Amino acid sequence: MGIKLIEIEWTEDSKDDYEKLEGSQRVFVDKAIARIKVHGMNAGESLSGNLTGCNKLKNKKMGLRVIFREVEGKVEVIQIIVIGKRRNKLVYKTAAKRIK
Repeated sequence: MGIKLIEIEWTEDSKDDYEKLEGSQRVFVDKAIARIKVHGMNAGESLSGNLTGCNKLKNKKMGLRVIFREVEGKVEVIQIIVIGKRRNKLVYKTAAKRIK
């Protein structure tokens, strides 16, 4: 059984989200990305509704969520959709808009 290669893909919007983060927030996101690279779609919790097929990793203390999904292809590509706070479910609404 071979090791599955996992590639991380950033959208323009998620790159912008990352660039706006402060130091400790970036540390959390960097650790989340490392976890996704190891575990793929087994990292985090599954989402439902219009975000079915997406997962999230969260840091409750910071209020941050990293929402990601698998992109079909020969190599497992995990796409980072949005990084943001849950406040008024804004991060989920933003993710839903970005994947349409």
